Amino acid sequence: MTQQLTAAELRSLIRQTAPYRNAHAILADEWGARAQENPLFQAPITVADLQFAKDLQAAGVSSVKLDFDDYGAIQRWIAANQQYLTPNDRAWLQRPFD
Repeated sequence: MTQQLTAAELRSLIRQTAPYRNAHAILADEWGARAQENPLFQAPITVADLQFAKDLQAAGVSSVKLDFDDYGAIQRWIAANQQYLTPNDRAWLQRPFD
């Protein structure tokens, strides 16, 4: 069963706004490439970005898969993206496994 996006998420998807592009970059593992495009401003990933990415995936919008329910997959993703993550991001990602 797929999850429905919220109205705000759906608007963001349709308009391809920054929150959607952030979530898509997370799922496509392109956050680092985006940071290299503008080395003077490297925004960290936020919990909101992660939640939107998870919601896009649950709604079946993205074919790219980051398994938020697989401890090993999350640990590998954290290790690969640790420079873009805050302590709150890591805590949010690891919360289901506590």
